Amino acid sequence: MLYLDSSALAKLYLAEPESAAVAELVKNHEPGLFTSRLTYTELLSVLNRCHRERRISARVCAGKKRDFLSDWSTLQVVEVTEEILEPAADLIERHRLRGADAVHLCSALWLNLPDFACFDAKLCAGAQAEGLRIVPSE
Repeated sequence: MLYLDSSALAKLYLAEPESAAVAELVKNHEPGLFTSRLTYTELLSVLNRCHRERRISARVCAGKKRDFLSDWSTLQVVEVTEEILEPAADLIERHRLRGADAVHLCSALWLNLPDFACFDAKLCAGAQAEGLRIVPSE
């Protein structure tokens, strides 16, 4: 199983240094790819921000959105429920996480310790402290 937070999943749609490593992880873990429902809005927001910042053109942005929306149905989505978020308050305090990062960590922990793909240093540190295996490893 592979849990992808938004920072990892975005690497599949934007050309970044880690994109090839994430693509390889996805290939090796299919069909066991998981993410939070939160990722849907976060990923669309990232693509729009990249367009506003002129990192990608309007045409490229529209294409990347289409690709993401097509791929969304292939992901196993962890819903944001009270049960899944139960440890959030403790995780936020213990690891000094932002709200969205806590949602991702709660979701991954609920899956019972999958591989965790993430490119946010604070979230990675919290996930590792909670026993998740961070991928790709450096």
